[in-house]
Amino acid sequence: MGNPSVVILGGGLSGVAAAFALARAGWHDVAIIERGPRLGGLAGSFERDGRFYPLGYHHILHRDRTLLYFLDLIGALSDVRWRRIRMLFHLRAGVYDLGSLGGFLGFPLPLTDKLRFVRLMLKAFRKADWSEWQDRSAAELIDAWGGPGVRKAIFEPLCRLKFELPCDEVSAAWLGARLHFREGSAPLGYMPQTNWTTVLCEGLTRLLGEMGVRLRLKATIAALHTRADRVTEAVLDDGERVGGDLFVSTVPTEVYLKLLSDANTPHLASIQYTALVSVVCATRQTVSPDFYWMNLASPDHAACGIFMLNSLNPTIGAPGDTCINFVTHLLGRDRPFFSQPEDRLMSRYLADFREIFGFELAPFWTNVARIPMYSPVFRRSYRNPPVRSHTWRNVYFAGNYRTFPSVASTGTALASGLVAARSILEDHSQHTDLPDVVAAARPVSMRKES
Repeated sequence: MGNPSVVILGGGLSGVAAAFALARAGWHDVAIIERGPRLGGLAGSFERDGRFYPLGYHHILHRDRTLLYFLDLIGALSDVRWRRIRMLFHLRAGVYDLGSLGGFLGFPLPLTDKLRFVRLMLKAFRKADWSEWQDRSAAELIDAWGGPGVRKAIFEPLCRLKFELPCDEVSAAWLGARLHFREGSAPLGYMPQTNWTTVLCEGLTRLLGEMGVRLRLKATIAALHTRADRVTEAVLDDGERVGGDLFVSTVPTEVYLKLLSDANTPHLASIQYTALVSVVCATRQTVSPDFYWMNLASPDHAACGIFMLNSLNPTIGAPGDTCINFVTHLLGRDRPFFSQPEDRLMSRYLADFREIFGFELAPFWTNVARIPMYSPVFRRSYRNPPVRSHTWRNVYFAGNYRTFPSVASTGTALASGLVAARSILEDHSQHTDLPDVVAAARPVSMRKES
């Protein structure tokens, strides 16, 4: 008897990883249903004059073993280059590079609080397991290890930029894991002469095709049919029916629950998503100072952050272009800013730029991306839903809502798909060595480019 057939709902990176792991284990009847024209989800890109750009900022983390494994799998890991970047913190009083001694000493914070901030960062870096901080708030963590002054000056603005929430409502486990990962102080990776997320998605699409995974693109799921305690088929908007023995849902939980409203798997219905507005534009102006990532701490700004994409990848765009990414995180897509017309969005982002840099930005093209369900809101009570449905015995879950408290990234999305596939294989008494293979992944080199 052959292995069961599997239908994967959603062609983001978690769905791609689940399909790969099952096909690698010899499962030959695997299909992905994706409503977009290509695989990749949030790692998608857009084309302008024959060049590809990310929908928003993306970088390769040097400790992201899962991402490194998949880049190696498609033969792209040796093309990765690494750069140390500048992450700036903008206040009305000025712009500060907290990663440099001068910027840190100049930041408007008493010396005693600066020492407490250093203690907080050191303790977080040394701590890998954050399970004891579940159900506790980021405010409790910061006040315990850094103090209220550190929280008010640095972390209250950052939590509001990310979730539009105060520290008291944000998960301590999530914040601790993020500080442990040291995203802003470690080298970040990119690929010269290209957009690396495009390389990743195209390479994985090609790989799945070679492995016999069936791809149903530009297909929206209209309904899921059930019988007894099993899902039996997905009905597409054109009437096509795709049946399967097992289903893996990688779509946002809100979408899944609209398809199966009577599902009662723990924590699934409580997940709330942030929305994201991301504008990438190009200019031939020079922007100074040089930086990759600038957090805008003032609530008066429309943008939460500004990214100078060329600062990480000097070859992105045409020669002489400066590529800038304005990003705004919102607590939900019902926020008025999310639906503002493009000219109004750009007007507000250009006003932010003018205030910070002192001159008018003159972009010659722009690309506006609005993502209505971007990232789970990691509140203090957040819990990952189980990998298996408690309602439908043949449904499994994967996606960025199952990566808590890790830093939500390209790699964690891939990792969640591998976890779902491993659970399926284990439930069918099959073993996979993939977790060990992924854990052994390393950069081929840490080649840097100046």
